[in-house]
Amino acid sequence: MRIRISSTTAILLLCISVVRAQDITNKFRIGLSAGPVKNISSERVAFGRYTGFTADYEQVNYRVGLGLEYGLKSNLAITGAIEYSNKDFTGTYFCDVCDFEVPPIPEDVSFGFISVPVTFKYYFPPNRIRWFVEAGLNNIFPLDELDYGAGSLSFITGLKIAGGMEYNLGRKFALQLKIDYNNGMSRVFKDSDFKIKSLHLGIGIMKNI
Repeated sequence: MRIRISSTTAILLLCISVVRAQDITNKFRIGLSAGPVKNISSERVAFGRYTGFTADYEQVNYRVGLGLEYGLKSNLAITGAIEYSNKDFTGTYFCDVCDFEVPPIPEDVSFGFISVPVTFKYYFPPNRIRWFVEAGLNNIFPLDELDYGAGSLSFITGLKIAGGMEYNLGRKFALQLKIDYNNGMSRVFKDSDFKIKSLHLGIGIMKNI
């Protein structure tokens, strides 16, 4: 009898564990996204008191990322991602205390970043098409060391605010279209107060796991 009771208890505990594991798993979604980036930072990219670049942000930039979402409630989720974006620009070097014999000419400047945003996302009442808003912190790691002695910091932070819509393709997949604004809260360079700002338009696909 004890063996039967023990066996029954073990089976019940196993079933409960499986149900809980499935419930937790069903709350996770993984996604891929990509889209263009618009750099809207100051046109004076100063990396010192007197030196820097005068920037032209007309170059075409992009962002790609891999994201993970965990549903806290039916309409609330916490999200994380790892993203690469370039915010390249055409820059003309300036030096306020220099006397140039030949004026500097414009040059292409590489300005790449790895970002790890952590945000909360709120979905409006579920339907085949549903809207969402998103906000949180962006952890940013500059990849490019600019010339002329510009000293980039290895880590900066920013605020991310986003909104968009999701189209449900079935039980497993959904398409998302969103626009997000990223505002740097800490400076990019050691010796100046320049902060990065950007707009992103992205399209992505989410999958339940």
